[in-house]
Amino acid sequence: MLDVRELRSGYGNFEVLDGVGLRVEAGQIVALLGHNGAGKSTLLKAVFGLLPVRGGTVVFDGVDMTQARAFEKTARGMRFVPQEGNVFQNLSVEDNLRLGALKLPGDRAALTGRIEEIFATFAILRERRASRARVLSGGERQMLAISIALMTAPKLLLLDEPSAGLAPLAVARLFELIQQIRDRLGATVLLVEQNVNEALRVAEQAYVLEEGRMVFHGPSADKENIVRKLWRLAGKTSP
Repeated sequence: MLDVRELRSGYGNFEVLDGVGLRVEAGQIVALLGHNGAGKSTLLKAVFGLLPVRGGTVVFDGVDMTQARAFEKTARGMRFVPQEGNVFQNLSVEDNLRLGALKLPGDRAALTGRIEEIFATFAILRERRASRARVLSGGERQMLAISIALMTAPKLLLLDEPSAGLAPLAVARLFELIQQIRDRLGATVLLVEQNVNEALRVAEQAYVLEEGRMVFHGPSADKENIVRKLWRLAGKTSP
């Protein structure tokens, strides 16, 4: 579904990604791991079209979309959920979802049906449907942010640090819901995450990024090697 090859991108004159590649197959949850500053968020933004691609290719769903803009990729079936600034704070939960639908094909009944499908997956949002987003807990706000992206029934969901700042119970619930997004709603997921244990629990494949270069790729079940690689990046040794 997503094939990234030799990708180069960055900010201004500073190049962050130095020839990065990864693949995400349809129906997978893939974890992208690495220390702060490794380039994980930059990679998601470049793939989605929020940063310029200076080299390499981004092929999505069989189409070369290297230079496509974010709205073009959204229309094609890719959605990106940033770590921050991802909900409309002064609007209700339901109004947030309606805005997330963009130009959802179909009539009003189709929109209502999609909202109900979201509420069936994220039951707490049904209870909060009339509440303004600013009064939600951190975990509820992240559920809403993901749900906004899901309103257009994307083929591929890019999640940037969804568990950042959440309480442990909210983190566990969030990752259960990420699995449901794949299993019930049919979305493929590329997940940037600092919570290694939870990310590897739900993902089939994992990549490790170090200073803009991909240094590991393998099944998430190979946890020992993944963690050793991450420890090395953090300057630690295994016990």
